[in-house]
Amino acid sequence: MVRLPATFSCMRTRYKLLSVFLALAAGAASLPCAQRAHAAPVPARAAASAPAPVVVDEADALAQMLKGAATGQNTGAAGVPELLRNTARPDNILSRACRQLNDALPIEIDGETRLRRCQSVPGKHILFQLELTKYRGPMLDLASFELSYAAPLQRNICANRDVEILTKLGISMMFRYMTRNERGERRVGDVYINAPICASALR
Repeated sequence: MVRLPATFSCMRTRYKLLSVFLALAAGAASLPCAQRAHAAPVPARAAASAPAPVVVDEADALAQMLKGAATGQNTGAAGVPELLRNTARPDNILSRACRQLNDALPIEIDGETRLRRCQSVPGKHILFQLELTKYRGPMLDLASFELSYAAPLQRNICANRDVEILTKLGISMMFRYMTRNERGERRVGDVYINAPICASALR
């Protein structure tokens, strides 16, 4: 039986909480009610000179979540569920989030796996391209890969909190594992992730 790297038998997950703080402090709004009632009015000149609110790209938090889903590092998913529920153009936000993530790639996930690319596909689909940097084994046909390795990978990927939230929001993901050598790239196999798959994998 072909032995694949440890990535396939037990996907390493490192959880780091990356809270995304989007709330801005606004003068007396943070004071207790009793103090707010007696707060002095802000002079017109002071109000006019107040700095303009910081504009936050709505795709920032989603880009962090996609990174967490692809690398196994749970990000806390701050603000993303409401962001995607309240938009009529989720594919637009997903596309911008992927572009932001790609600006930081490649990312070494562990000693054997590298995240190389995030791609948004219309219909709330995400494709992650991952490179197995130390794999030197023979090519497997896709049926053999799915039979031997897809199920344990799905269990580990679906256990990630970011993946759980993204799939509940109707986003599907495909993790495409590749190798690269002097003769070019080879596809090792694909792992599909969506809400029904995760529900089955985590039973």
